[in-house]
Amino acid sequence: MDVALAFGSRKFTVHVALETRKRLSITVHPDCRVTAKAPIDAPLARVEAGLRRRSRWIAGQLSYFEKHQPLPQPRQYVGGETHCYLGRQYRLRIRVGGKARVRLVGRFFEMELPDPRDREKARSLMLAWFGAHSREILESRLAKHMPDFLRRGAQKPRVRYRRMAKRWGSCSPKGVVTLNTELGKAPLHCIDYVVVHELCHLLHPHHDQKFYRLLSGILPDWKNRKDRLEQVPI
Repeated sequence: MDVALAFGSRKFTVHVALETRKRLSITVHPDCRVTAKAPIDAPLARVEAGLRRRSRWIAGQLSYFEKHQPLPQPRQYVGGETHCYLGRQYRLRIRVGGKARVRLVGRFFEMELPDPRDREKARSLMLAWFGAHSREILESRLAKHMPDFLRRGAQKPRVRYRRMAKRWGSCSPKGVVTLNTELGKAPLHCIDYVVVHELCHLLHPHHDQKFYRLLSGILPDWKNRKDRLEQVPI
């Protein structure tokens, strides 16, 4: 179902899906779509009230994403194309090789393929490379920041690493932290922001004053890091 909302002079529509879940969740997408998931047995009035309470935040997210339109085009995995790693651009070079592999050499991703025209193979190689290297980086940043949270009383979480299309990270109510391997595209200080943000949820599950007080105490410039991160396409 669709719910029409407004904040100030801005009007927008939220597409709501009813699911078996406990809480309302809202996502503002980079293409400026707004979607939400609500408990299947929740009264419509309660769902609408929850959306209205978040209308200020939704309007702010929409304004932010509008500044970054149009969205970048999907990668084609062809020679000459640029790919981002740790906030820097690297050009892809593809040549014929007996063994399919990709390496970072200087300012280039050097790829070898039996058939350089095989885009699907090129894509799978790049994704595998990013997945492995991103996981190494994320593990090292977690190792850096985790001790501080353990001293504050947090329980050590179970951590998952996977490629996600919409979110940089999440922390479940049971304390499972999930980190997007696409974070390898972002500068290191932005990666630290995501890691610290999710670890803060171990102590404060909601985005309330306690959460932001803790986040600001650890990363006083978190807003600047977040703004920079939003420029990195997932």
